[in-house]
Amino acid sequence: MKNGFEIICGKCVIPQGVNRIDDHEFFSCEELQEVVIPDSVTIIGRGAFESCINLARVKLPDSGLEIEDNAFLGCWSLKEIKIPAGVFRIGRCAFGGCCALESIIVAEDNPEYRSVNDCCLTRDGKTLVFGCKASVIPEGVETIGRSAFHWCECLNGITIPESVKVIGNTAFYGCLSLRDVVMQERGRLVRIGADAFGDCTALRMLTVPSGVREIGAGAFAECSHLYRVNIPDGVTRIEDGTFHWCIRLSAIRIPDSVTEIRRYAFCGCHNLDGLKVPAGVTAIGSYAFSECGRNNAVSIPHTVSYLGKDVSCRFVPEEIEGDDSLTYVGKNLLNLKD
Repeated sequence: MKNGFEIICGKCVIPQGVNRIDDHEFFSCEELQEVVIPDSVTIIGRGAFESCINLARVKLPDSGLEIEDNAFLGCWSLKEIKIPAGVFRIGRCAFGGCCALESIIVAEDNPEYRSVNDCCLTRDGKTLVFGCKASVIPEGVETIGRSAFHWCECLNGITIPESVKVIGNTAFYGCLSLRDVVMQERGRLVRIGADAFGDCTALRMLTVPSGVREIGAGAFAECSHLYRVNIPDGVTRIEDGTFHWCIRLSAIRIPDSVTEIRRYAFCGCHNLDGLKVPAGVTAIGSYAFSECGRNNAVSIPHTVSYLGKDVSCRFVPEEIEGDDSLTYVGKNLLNLKD
């Protein structure tokens, strides 16, 4: 029994007449292995089946249904999901963290969604709503949606087709096995969203296409094995924590187009050595190069007029000390007063 719903031999048949499965109704119910949801249900609430790690089979109703955010987040044993015609909304990260998921099938007569190559897409095929470890992103997709592959821990590689313009926030966040990401140099990609590849600990190198103009905050944060990445010409700002705690990052060039490096951008990049900040940079935020643990790790030019607190602790070059053009903000920078 779980909140009034009977579970027999791991199976729960929700009674006809129930119109909503409440938020976190079956949260972390390890007993649950199969659930059958009747046509009377119109809403599966936020996190309703979150962390049901043994849930392997789900039958969704054919009637109008809304699946809210995180509804099946972390259902490790779920291998297949069938989206009936009546599903009209799938919330953010509804099937995130379903690491065994390998089959996504949407009913052909669903007016909102369709499936191609084990991807759930909007009906027009332009936005990828969610994917799985077996997904192959089809040409024609323009946006990889927010949290589309969130915590898809068994995804090993992905190819971003030429048609993609935007990789949404947290799109591949926590894909711990993701090692190979192929982006098309001649593609249309212009934006990589915040935390898009955050905590992708198996990612080792990445070539970002030259057309990209924005790389979001934390886009590659805590990619602990990432050692090589390029920032294309045209990017004007390195956002907060973009490469935070990329402890093996050593091969990187900041292009001349960059004018600002924001807080924590390279904080914890222990392997940085000989990085030259271009002369066009005028502002560097607090802790931007903090804990970059090699001597001469970073060279900061005279053009910088704003330095935040503890920009790089020990390794701001001595030649800029006392330069009248610098505006020092924060304490403990080069042992100078504010």
